[in-house]
Amino acid sequence: MGMVKKRPLEFFRFCLVGAVNTGVDFLVFALLSHLGVLLLLAQVVSYTCGILNSFLLNRKWTFQAKRRSPRQLIRFLALNLCTLSITYGLLVYFHDQLVWSVLVSKLLATGVSLVINFTGSRLLVFG
Repeated sequence: MGMVKKRPLEFFRFCLVGAVNTGVDFLVFALLSHLGVLLLLAQVVSYTCGILNSFLLNRKWTFQAKRRSPRQLIRFLALNLCTLSITYGLLVYFHDQLVWSVLVSKLLATGVSLVINFTGSRLLVFG
């Protein structure tokens, strides 16, 4: 399959994996928020659950990466740490400054993370 035809399929697979990851992230986040866990801790724990699943599924299924190296995992974790920082900043801004609900704020921040993560995964991690 040529690279031009492969990218839409990769993006579709990335979105499917992302939907599963987002479901895990949202469920864990909602549970922790309901239990009164601090916003930052709830975000970090829920996001971590999603990215662990993401690395495995995206490496094997989405990008079908042949190589396995510690460098790949380190790049993946660095990308997700940057994305976590950005999404947490957006989450706090939307919730505290714009006074939107926590879940709406989380949804919008997650949308931004989709763009950052696909681009970074394609170019920096699994490319």
